[in-house]
Amino acid sequence: MEDARRLGEIIGIDWTGSRFDIDEFHMGLQVELEHGRRDPETNVTDDDRTLTAKIARAHMNEFPDYYTRLARMEADAERFWKHR
Repeated sequence: MEDARRLGEIIGIDWTGSRFDIDEFHMGLQVELEHGRRDPETNVTDDDRTLTAKIARAHMNEFPDYYTRLARMEADAERFWKHR
């Protein structure tokens, strides 16, 4: 978690005045690794931690609970597509 805090500070997040939750940001960092080396077809960050953090921040700028909502949506989609 300290790593997420430090990465957030590197990209300009002030945790004392931020509407972002460190746990949500940490979740975002894990999710956005999908844009890295994990899948060569969608690799845009090459696992660069700063770029990954910026992607997470961009989504959280839209909705501070972006990754919580994403997790719910993905769970719903998995249930839906399981029977198709």
